[in-house]
Amino acid sequence: MLPSNRFLVSRPCIYLWAVALLATFGVTQCDGACPNQGVEIRLSASEFLEGEAIELEITGLDAGQSVAIRASRFSSRRNSVFSSTALYRSNADGQIRPFLDEPVVAAWRERDPAGMFWSMEPNSDVSTEPFADKKWRDIRLQFDWDVDGSWDAERWLELVLSNKPLRERKLGEEFPGSFLLRDTSNEPLPVVIALGGSEGGDSAARSIAPKLAARGFACVGVPYYSPAWGNQPQQFPGLPKAFANIPLDTIEKIVAWIETQDDLDPNRIALYGVSKGAEMALAAASRIDRFAAVAAIVPSDVIWEGWGAQETTSSFSWRGKPLPFVPYLGMGEEFAKSGRNQAVRIRLPHDAGRLANPERIQAASIDVAAIKCPVFVVGGDEDNTWDSGGMARNIAERRTTAKLKTELIVSQDAGHQLSGTAYTNLSPADAQMRMKAFPALIDFLTQNLK
Repeated sequence: MLPSNRFLVSRPCIYLWAVALLATFGVTQCDGACPNQGVEIRLSASEFLEGEAIELEITGLDAGQSVAIRASRFSSRRNSVFSSTALYRSNADGQIRPFLDEPVVAAWRERDPAGMFWSMEPNSDVSTEPFADKKWRDIRLQFDWDVDGSWDAERWLELVLSNKPLRERKLGEEFPGSFLLRDTSNEPLPVVIALGGSEGGDSAARSIAPKLAARGFACVGVPYYSPAWGNQPQQFPGLPKAFANIPLDTIEKIVAWIETQDDLDPNRIALYGVSKGAEMALAAASRIDRFAAVAAIVPSDVIWEGWGAQETTSSFSWRGKPLPFVPYLGMGEEFAKSGRNQAVRIRLPHDAGRLANPERIQAASIDVAAIKCPVFVVGGDEDNTWDSGGMARNIAERRTTAKLKTELIVSQDAGHQLSGTAYTNLSPADAQMRMKAFPALIDFLTQNLK
């Protein structure tokens, strides 16, 4: 019989992985002989770069033999194990390649190299003891040949954010929290300026930075807003607490700093922004003609109202003046739902504000046709933060009309969590979108910066 409660086709999204992003994960050998005579479990390396295919092969099986595989991780934050299980059937040669083959039963239906990771759920049936000296990126793979839940063999593998040494340095007091992450060579590298979203602080930049640095780019992470959520202190006291009139001029100053660094190439600079950071990246690039490429993940095509200030004002400013903006409609009422244990969809006040203020859209629209470099845009139609799918299409349409190079990837089913790889806990639609978008992003940056 199948291992109990492990084959699930739907599950809630769980977003708790920021604390694990800088962890690392090695491999141990299987204890004892595998139960089937001649069966081998071949893992090509002890560690794998997150986002790249994991080369695992099981050989020596009977043709058509079923094997269940359970992948598990330990979350120190939750003090529990998260796991997923998939059932595979060997081919005519008695082989199974779990990260390349389609499963027979799993939370995903098609070939999905990241399926075992994004589909993980808390599993109290798995003991925490084997994970005593492990980290979040240590993955325990268990193999059940008879599909009865006995888990006859196991392997450990490690996902790494970078497969080469990286070094970090701060930009200085003028840029609180800003950092440079790159490899340890002295070669002048192309640079990606990374901007996070309304969560504030540096978490989004620190999430993408090692993934870019591992692939030959220098990444400058730029926090530009640092709220004090609840009773928590500001992460970076020198930054604005309110998301109001954030100066786009900061990006101009970051470019000037890059121009002073001998190990950075000032002629190969890209902007990468997520959510409000994508809004900022596009607005800055439309005014600062210094970029070789711009990547906007779940973006806006207009400037929106800010928040946290005493007066109603814009999210962004330029040369000391607030930019024209589209106001929200019903944002307070939407957030009040949380006190009634109702789902909060802040997309609704965005959509309502846009519909109620058609006369303000033209002035608030980001002039994406003024961005002469190539632009990469990713959005999702099921985005509950704002209509990133529709706004991404608007951006691409305006640029196509202006005959400007634009790469558009939009999913009808995906939501807002579309930045990064699919090797973390996600909804199926967001995971599938990341599987497309992240390799496409790396190709886009490589083509335009290298």
